[in-house]
Amino acid sequence: MLEKKTRIRIVGHVLERGFIFKLSEAIKDIDVEVMHVDVSFAALKAGIEEKMPSVMKFYLVGTDENRRSALKKIEEISKETECTIDSISEKVD
Repeated sequence: MLEKKTRIRIVGHVLERGFIFKLSEAIKDIDVEVMHVDVSFAALKAGIEEKMPSVMKFYLVGTDENRRSALKKIEEISKETECTIDSISEKVD
């Protein structure tokens, strides 16, 4: 069976502003999974002090409807934390 997924890239102060924890809470009642999460930042001190942004890449896996619901939550969290949704792309494996 082919698995549909959405690849998302977030840029901003992902760790410092709690994006990951807010995402986990927001999608807990949606039948969708966040997989292959990769968070990177150029320098630890600069990232923690919010001098340089971090980047979070992940796949959102689930039905079209559930992924759309989760994307709405991600957009809300993005605005709340002032992190930017840099890219969204659909993929089938």
